[in-house]
Amino acid sequence: MSENTKIVQCFLPAMVAGKYTTEVSQRVIKDKASIQDIKKTFDFGVDAARFTLNPNDIYSVYPPANKSGNYSESLPHLVFTRRTLPWERTLDGKLPVFQRASTPENKRNPQESPPVPWMALLLFDEEEMKGLPISKNTIAAVIQPNLSDGIIRPEIFDAKAAGKEGLKLMEWEKTTDGCFTMDLTKEQFEHYIPSMKSLSLLAHAKEVSIDNKDKEGITDINTDGTGVFAVIVGNRLPAKGKQHTAILVSLEGYTDYLKGTSSKKNIPDDHKARLVVLASWNFSDSGSSSFSQLADGLELKSIKIQRSNEAPELVSYFDSGYVPLEHVTRTGAGTISWYHGPFVPKLFPATSKCISFASSDAALRYDKTTGFFDISFAAAWQLGRILALQNQEFSKAILNWRMAQNQLEAEKLRNNTLNAILEDDSETAAKDKVIRYLGKLHAVETTVPAEKITDLPTTVPQEVKHFLGNLYKLNGIPFSYIVPHELLLEKEHQKNTGTYTGTLSLFYVDPNWIEALLDGALSIGRIHKSDALLEQAVNGNFIDGYQTQAIDISSETITRKGRRLNTTGFLLRSDLVSGWRGLEITAFDAGGQLLPALRFERIDSDIFLGIFDGNIAGITIKQPYEGLHFGIKNNSTYIKNLKNEDGTNQEITDGTADVNAELNDGLIQNGVIDIAGLAGVMQEKLTAKHWMNTTGESKGIYFTSAEFAYQMIDSPVKKSITINILNTDSHA
Repeated sequence: MSENTKIVQCFLPAMVAGKYTTEVSQRVIKDKASIQDIKKTFDFGVDAARFTLNPNDIYSVYPPANKSGNYSESLPHLVFTRRTLPWERTLDGKLPVFQRASTPENKRNPQESPPVPWMALLLFDEEEMKGLPISKNTIAAVIQPNLSDGIIRPEIFDAKAAGKEGLKLMEWEKTTDGCFTMDLTKEQFEHYIPSMKSLSLLAHAKEVSIDNKDKEGITDINTDGTGVFAVIVGNRLPAKGKQHTAILVSLEGYTDYLKGTSSKKNIPDDHKARLVVLASWNFSDSGSSSFSQLADGLELKSIKIQRSNEAPELVSYFDSGYVPLEHVTRTGAGTISWYHGPFVPKLFPATSKCISFASSDAALRYDKTTGFFDISFAAAWQLGRILALQNQEFSKAILNWRMAQNQLEAEKLRNNTLNAILEDDSETAAKDKVIRYLGKLHAVETTVPAEKITDLPTTVPQEVKHFLGNLYKLNGIPFSYIVPHELLLEKEHQKNTGTYTGTLSLFYVDPNWIEALLDGALSIGRIHKSDALLEQAVNGNFIDGYQTQAIDISSETITRKGRRLNTTGFLLRSDLVSGWRGLEITAFDAGGQLLPALRFERIDSDIFLGIFDGNIAGITIKQPYEGLHFGIKNNSTYIKNLKNEDGTNQEITDGTADVNAELNDGLIQNGVIDIAGLAGVMQEKLTAKHWMNTTGESKGIYFTSAEFAYQMIDSPVKKSITINILNTDSHA
């Protein structure tokens, strides 16, 4: 479907969860005759998620949790961070069907007997949920025996249950452990729980490029750097205009109650089936909000406070990114001062030479026009110093480096003094020579002129590089220093139409603010050649793969030749960030070249930060490929076209390249789709049109969850934004 994504039927674990027995045998042979046979049997268990699920195993959900929008044309889905999770258990505790053959010759493949996930994603509207409470319970209330209380429980027994085969608790699972449950009526279970075949089609995996994603939370990565996710899809479309709850439930132990099994049991009348709830979230189908509309409605702006109609004498300050903040001076007096963070709306060229401050007060600037102090660089300097003192690795490394330099200087001075005594051929008495030179030795100042030192340690410690590189990328900087006022990053603006949209705030990185920050960090251990070290840090030379100008720390003079920090970025604040985790965002320069990201991450639930090496001229935002929707259009009738191998359907309208008639003639009942029936119709029509390749030794055509996902997913929405703000807002 894309060079970015590969759909895979399933990734099976090396061993599914359960109890195993292994037998070890040893034969002792002497003089070609066996004299002793030793056999020993070991029992062991393989564990996996069962009655509860680690929240970190869930990467994203759709529709977005606690959001409102137009979701009635997409099946809910849930994306896992681990590729094997839906198949780490089986419904009956046995090996997957295709692995149960007694001989390799008879072993079937997973395409012929597809593995079935042990979980299902259900959907209920607000009225149905009134009678379906999710209750906090214990494992004891879930497992057998089946008490005469009108509740059917899964076929799972206590670990010590005698004479019971099949699913049992493991020795480490206690009946007093907590879990969440819900009880479905017989009618609800039979209508909403997918059949065995449908279940196998509702779980698949994806291998996705993560180059242009925030890497946080992505834990399953291939050797080539692609991320791998597992996906569980629901079988029911949301109803228009209603509140819904999506619920992930365990079906372990319910094999005999599922449709499509040879020995299907029926739930007795007036009984309920108890299911373990693994996860749940709410959303509302209301309004017209969608990925496309949110992306199209983004307001493009510079990171500044808009104040053009009031206090015109202050407009120039706001246009430069300043905000007035309350400021308590060192003496305790309260005042107002100007402040701007590292992100500014205009290009601020760097100073012509390295500027180092002795203290934060030295970095204060006074504005005669307004009578306010500008505390921007003073705050940056002091923050850098505080962060450096907090980081023990950095502070120890730079202190040891300084001590090594001082020791080398002292040793060179002693050697020079002794050589001077030995080489002094004057007629002065030896005693007087020694006294004279020893006096000079004790009178040496701590700081030695650079021209007298030639062999200082010039290799910057790795801890110093790492800390300064992270500081350059603003890692660890409190958000209030970066965005000092909420008006700089308003989440939404209400338009005349009554709709809401997010903001894409663009900025330059002020090199002087960064320099003050780094200078403050280096102030805890001033060393010879500090200017050169600061210059390297400001140029980004301590960031892997990023170097604007090579600086030789051993050089006696460091000069700047019109250097400026050409770094730009954006802050995206929108429901796109909170609703579609894993957004793919790329930035390009005016020549269409992809800009390397210095920092690229979601820093809050709805705020995404990108900082790039270069001047942004365009941004592209794409839906995450691992979470593409299973879409069915619903314009009074259901519409679903089929795709051939290149992703198109040739615009055929004779009914042979769509499943519209079948969907409207009974494949969907009360929003619930007969997944197995839909897949069968798809396979039949794709085969008839020769839109599927024959595979396998028997040249049979397999239609697994991967093929079904390919047919069901919508094309990813892509939004391209041309940036003009950064090209026009230059600093006068």
